[in-house]
Amino acid sequence: MKLAPIEKSTTAHKAADQIIKLILQGVWKPGDQLPSEREMVEQLSVGRSTVREALQILSTLNVVQIVPGQGSFIKNVGADDLFRPDLISLLINDAAVLDLIEAREMIEPQTIRYTCLRISNDQIAAIERLLDGHEEALKAGRDVAEPAMRFHIMLAEASGNPVSLAFIRSILELLQAHRWRDNPEEFKQRELREHRELLSLVRMRDGDAAAAYLVRHIVDSAMIDASDRKGQNARRTTLDTTDTPS
Repeated sequence: MKLAPIEKSTTAHKAADQIIKLILQGVWKPGDQLPSEREMVEQLSVGRSTVREALQILSTLNVVQIVPGQGSFIKNVGADDLFRPDLISLLINDAAVLDLIEAREMIEPQTIRYTCLRISNDQIAAIERLLDGHEEALKAGRDVAEPAMRFHIMLAEASGNPVSLAFIRSILELLQAHRWRDNPEEFKQRELREHRELLSLVRMRDGDAAAAYLVRHIVDSAMIDASDRKGQNARRTTLDTTDTPS
């Protein structure tokens, strides 16, 4: 399969995107050698520097290995390599947070249905220990953002689907990176209670109830965060007005 010509704008990123799509489609497999730079220049209708930049992007993403004097080869790509929050977070701004929450609402509740079918007793016990540690950290006044996020990741891991897990982990890490500020105490207490209730539904293997509860949990958390953002912005506006000379 040949690469299709693309427009000149953001050509390197579009070229890299084409290659990733072909890998996901199984056209190119681990160990396969990519076309030469000259062939890619012709197929993409771009300059050699653009091709080299695209290959460098893929190398940074751990998708391609560039071997001097030999060419570029597809690496053994896992789902985690194609969804790197540390890289794509640079493209996310506050306006995209709602899109991330919406994507989470699409994916995570459906994933938990499979978790209810596949989770083992050992995995349930491990999540219970996590929640106990979460509660101890909360009582001690320590930050609980990490165990709160880890709870959702462990549930996704128990689904047995690495692609869903990669999406969910990426979304949660991106949301965490763009968290407005430390959540209020009452939110943290409520979050822990809801996590325990959600685990109870998972333990009962009730996929429908767990999915419905998780949707409410995601939406309620988003509404609390949005309200907090609005309040902080209002206070900032008041301070700015007060500080402005008359």
